[in-house]
Formats: sequence, structure tokens, C-alpha cells
Amino acid sequence: MVDDVNLVSRPAGLAWDVAGALYVAGTTAYATVFAVDPGPDDTVVVSGAAGGVGSLTVQLARRRDATVIGLASERNHAWLKDRGVPPVEYGPGVAERIRQASGGRVDAFIDTFGDGYVALAVELGVRPERINTIRDWQAAAEVGARTYGEGAAACAVVLGELARLAARGQLEVPIARTYPLERVRDAFRELEQQHTHGKIVLRP
Repeated sequence: MVDDVNLVSRPAGLAWDVAGALYVAGTTAYATVFAVDPGPDDTVVVSGAAGGVGSLTVQLARRRDATVIGLASERNHAWLKDRGVPPVEYGPGVAERIRQASGGRVDAFIDTFGDGYVALAVELGVRPERINTIRDWQAAAEVGARTYGEGAAACAVVLGELARLAARGQLEVPIARTYPLERVRDAFRELEQQHTHGKIVLRP
């Protein structure tokens, strides 16, 4: 049983696939942006910028009028550009590419991927209190970065706000692919490739 205070109405016109994808990914993205508190004068880098959490994170940070740079594979660069997010390719030399894209100044870093991006943020001169990771908790503990993620903003108020933004077309929730529940193994195999654009949805 769920308490009524934890229930959120699905706005008219909001597809079930999108509504279902908002809870974990949406509230996690909301928490990451809240953690680094970007504003109009800030440049924010987001790793995994086209993934399930990252694609929402870049949009929420842009809604605060921050300059957002998205780390993503080249096939997702067009999507980021269309949303006002300069894309940067992963791999060797990424620190220099970020410096070039940012004009040499990075104020905050949101890591939705793990794999060394907390250390990269420190290398770029970002203060630990403005670094947030949802994956690399050990690195965060070592430098004093934040770890706001799943659960930090998981409440009906935040979910309702995200649902209203999505229903009004002010927040896009990319759906990479939809699987029937009996193909859950196939869904996880695709997820393990770490190259999905947006959310993978399971339908019961």
C-alpha cells in the first residue's frame, strides 16, 4: 500500500512510458542539479550527458540559465547541440577539449557515469562542494565531493514538478527503447552497453 501523500497524478497528455521513466531518472537528475546549484554565471559539465539521467540533468541545468557542456559519444552530439548544450567527446584529451569548450573555466561538474570523472573535475579546478557524482562514491569521499542521487529528491513534490514540465513540453524524456517485461534480460543487455540515449522502459 502507498500513502496518498506519495502519489502523483499523471498529467493529461503525458505518455505512460514517459511518466514511468520520470521517478528514478528524473528525481536523480533533479538532485544532481540541486547539489551543485548552477546559475546564469556558471559553466557546468555533465558526464553521461545523453543517458537516462544525464539527458534530464542537462535540461534541468539549462533551465537555470547555466552554460552546460555535455560529455557524450559523437552520435549524441546533434541532440545535445539542439538543446543548447555544446558536446564534448569522451576519451584521451577530454580535459583539454573541455577547457576549449568552456573558455578555460568550469564552475561545477555533475558526474552521472563514474569512471574517473570526479578526478577530472578536480583537474579542471572545480571546487569539491560543486562536484556531484551518482556513481563514484569512493572518489567523492576522497576529495569531499557530493553524492546526491537516487533518493535525495525522491518525493511527490519533485516528481509532480517534473511531470508538469514534461507534460508542457518543457522537459524532454528521451526513450531509447521499450521492452515487454518478459524480455527484461534483453533490456539489461542493452543497458550494459552504456551507449543508450535516454531511458530503457519495461512494460508489464
